[in-house]
Amino acid sequence: MFNMTDWPLYLYLVMIISGFLLVSPAGGRFSSKFHSTQTRMINGMLLLSFGGYLVSTHTYYIHQKLHEVGGNSGCSAFSVFNCGDVISNDAYNADPFFGIPWGILGMLAFASIIFILLVLRKSPEDKNIGNWINALFIIPAMGMVPILWLIYVEVFELGVFCQYCTGAHLANLLVLISSYWIYDIHQSGLWDNSPINQNT
Repeated sequence: MFNMTDWPLYLYLVMIISGFLLVSPAGGRFSSKFHSTQTRMINGMLLLSFGGYLVSTHTYYIHQKLHEVGGNSGCSAFSVFNCGDVISNDAYNADPFFGIPWGILGMLAFASIIFILLVLRKSPEDKNIGNWINALFIIPAMGMVPILWLIYVEVFELGVFCQYCTGAHLANLLVLISSYWIYDIHQSGLWDNSPINQNT
């Protein structure tokens, strides 16, 4: 069931899925538009990660609004999707160690990924490129730990899903898969370290 109050989420999902399709083998049909397969994949991952950053930002916005006015304000409630019940729950709306809202952690993670992707795009010849690619894989891999815990909480503790949180989780999973494909290109010796034209 679609709820028009969630139109920003649909926009973010279009960005996330479009970016992933560009990274995936299906994106090969657009190869002529890019400097190389590597460039296509990095650009697709940038779009995907930016979508993840936006949905994380929106999650934090909802977190702040719910704490200002309480209840489900600013967040649709229908079927099994109700981000108000999840984000307004003080026991689960922030990480249990430092109390940082999940939206902020998501923003930091996706911002770090975007930074690394810009390094890969602009400086493919960097002598530390292997370390950057490893970090690109490690960040979303580490993100899967709290994501799996949050999914457990939504399924078994709360019985509802936060649709914006789920969008951020999906983005992280697709970034993880995409980063593995980029890692594989580098490990297989197919990494193109020639400078990329600014217009591609």
